[in-house]
Amino acid sequence: MPRFLFYLIAIPLVLVVAGVILVTLFVDEEKILALAADELRQKTGATLEVGGAADLSIFPRLGLSLEQVALDMPGEQQTSLRARTLEIGVQMMPLLSKQVVIDSILLDGVVISMVTEPAPDPVDTSSYNDQQLARFYQQKEADRVEAGKAASAENILAIPLALEVAKLHITDSRIEITETGADTQVIEITSFTVEGLNLDGRPIPVAAAISVAGEPPVVVSLKGKVMINQETQVIGLETMDLAVTGALQAPISMTTSGEVDINRRIADLNLVADISDTRAEGQLRYASFESPQVDAQLRLNQFTPALLALAGPDAASAETAPTEPRDQDDVPLPLDALRLMDTRADLAIDQVIWGNHRVDEFKAKLRVVDGQAIFHKITGAIHGGTLTMKASLNARESTAKVNAQGDLQQLDIASALAASDVEPILTGQASLDWKLHGQGNTSGAITNTLRGPVNLITEQAVLQGMGVEKMLCETVALVNQEALATDFPEDSAFEELSVSLQLAGGKARLQPLKASFPDIRLLGEGAMDIATLDFDTTFTARLSPGLEQLDPACRVNERITAIAWPVNCRGNASGDPADWCAVDSQEIIEDLATNELKRKAQKEIEKKYGEEAGALLKGLLGN
Repeated sequence: MPRFLFYLIAIPLVLVVAGVILVTLFVDEEKILALAADELRQKTGATLEVGGAADLSIFPRLGLSLEQVALDMPGEQQTSLRARTLEIGVQMMPLLSKQVVIDSILLDGVVISMVTEPAPDPVDTSSYNDQQLARFYQQKEADRVEAGKAASAENILAIPLALEVAKLHITDSRIEITETGADTQVIEITSFTVEGLNLDGRPIPVAAAISVAGEPPVVVSLKGKVMINQETQVIGLETMDLAVTGALQAPISMTTSGEVDINRRIADLNLVADISDTRAEGQLRYASFESPQVDAQLRLNQFTPALLALAGPDAASAETAPTEPRDQDDVPLPLDALRLMDTRADLAIDQVIWGNHRVDEFKAKLRVVDGQAIFHKITGAIHGGTLTMKASLNARESTAKVNAQGDLQQLDIASALAASDVEPILTGQASLDWKLHGQGNTSGAITNTLRGPVNLITEQAVLQGMGVEKMLCETVALVNQEALATDFPEDSAFEELSVSLQLAGGKARLQPLKASFPDIRLLGEGAMDIATLDFDTTFTARLSPGLEQLDPACRVNERITAIAWPVNCRGNASGDPADWCAVDSQEIIEDLATNELKRKAQKEIEKKYGEEAGALLKGLLGN
C-alpha cells in the first residue's frame, strides 16, 4: 500500500520530466503522453493511459492537465488507479539551469481499487491440547522471525526518481479495498494536502480529512509535520494532531510525535490523547516483529475501553470460539486473544470505575505473552482502603489457571457493601489478605474451582439490625424465668470480629469465625455459597457474669456460664439480619438439666466418698 501511493506521486513527476524534454523540442501533447508513458513503464513498470483531454500550457508557468487518467500497477493485475483530473505545474526559471521544480500537483476524483487475498480465519485454539498449543507458540514465533527478516529486506520508500514537490493536493477521492469473496471497504479522501514533499528528511506539512465507511463511519482529520528519509526508511513525526469520530462512542483527539520505521514496522510514539473526559499521555512502542509487540507506559485520569487496543491487532481480531449458551455469570475466557497477545504495559490510572466500585490511584504492571497474563503488581485505593496484590492468568495450556494473592487494608465496610448492591448491614473497617488459585476456561469454572485462604479482621464493626446481646439476654431471662426490663440496642457493636475463610468447591467455609462483646464470646463455623451468598453457620456462645449489668434478668450463674450456648444463623447476605440468627433455647434447657443432674450426682459422691471422688466423677462426666 505505501509503495502504491508513492507510485501515484511518481506519475506526475515522470510526466513533468517528459514534458520538460518535449517542450524544448516543441512537440505536441500526444507525443508528450507517449514519452511519459514509456518513461513511467521503464522507471516503475506501471502502465499509464489517458482517456480524456490533455492540455499543455507554457505561460505563465509550464503546466500539464490530464483527464481520465488510468494506471495499472505491475505484478498486481487487480490493483488500479483512476483519476478524473490531474494537473501539474512546473516553475519556469529553474528550467533554464536544467532543474525541475514542481510547483504543484493537483488530483481530483482519484479511485484506487485493490483486491486482496481472503483474510485468514480467526484463530480457534479452544480445542487444542497441550502438545498442539506448544506447537502453536513455536510456529507463531517462527512466523514472526521470518516475517521480520522479509520486512527488513524490503525498501518500501524506494522511488526510482528524485522527488521534490512544492504542493500535492488530492480531493474527492477514495480507496476501494476488496477482499476476495467479501465486501468492499471504502476509504474516502475528502482532502489530502502535502507541502514541500521530499524524501530527504526535511519537515513536510501534512493535512488530511479521511473517512472509512461503516455504521457509523469513522472520520479522521489530521494536521502536522512529517519527515521522510528514503535512505533510512524512517518517517519522523515532528507533530501530528488527529481527531477521530465514530471509532468509539466519544470523539478522540490526539497529539503525537516520534518515529515510524516503515520496513521494520516499528513505531515509537509519544502521545497525548483525549477521549471524552478521559485523558491519556505517555509513550507507546509498536514493533510488529519484536517481543513485546506492544510496549506502553501510560498515565490516564480514568479508565477507558480504548486501552484494549494494547492487546495488539492479532489479539483484537481473534474471535471467541462458539460455545453452548451459558448463564450470563459464566462467561468464556478470551483464550484466543490471550494466546495471540504480546504486550507489556505500565499503567497509572487516577480513577478506575468498576460497576459501582471506584479505585483511585490505580497502578498496574503487566506482561502478556503466549497465553500468560502476569500482573506483577497492582496497587490502588478502594473504599478508603489500600490495595496491594499480584495475579496471573495462565492460558498457555488447554486449561487456564488463575493465581492471586494480596491484601486490602482499612476497607470501609459499609461503602464496599453499598457498592455491591448489598444493604450496608455492617459498618466499620476491615483488613483482609488472600492467596487463591483456580482453573477453568470460563468465569463460572474459575469461581467453582477457586481455592485458598482469605483472612479478615475488622475494627469498630457494628452489625445493623441484629442485637446479639439482646437475643442472648432474652434466652437467659427465659432460663431465669424473668422478663427483661431494659431497652436493648437493635445493633451489635463488636469488640472483635474476624473470620478465616477457606474457598473450595464454589463455597467459602468459615474456619472459624470469632466475635466478642464485653461479656460474650462467639466461635462459629459454616459455609457461604460464593455465587448466591446463601450461608448456614453455627455458633457457640460463652457468657460472662458481667451480663447482669445490662439487665438484672440477664444475670448468669455457674450453671449458665458452664454451657456453650448454640446460635444458629442461616439466610442470605443481602437479607434482613433480624431474620438470620436464633438461639436454640430447647438445647440450652436440656443442657442445663443434664448439668444439674451431673452436679447433684457429684454432691452425693462427695458426701459419701470425699471431694477427690467428686472431682473424679466430674472429670468422667465432662463437667
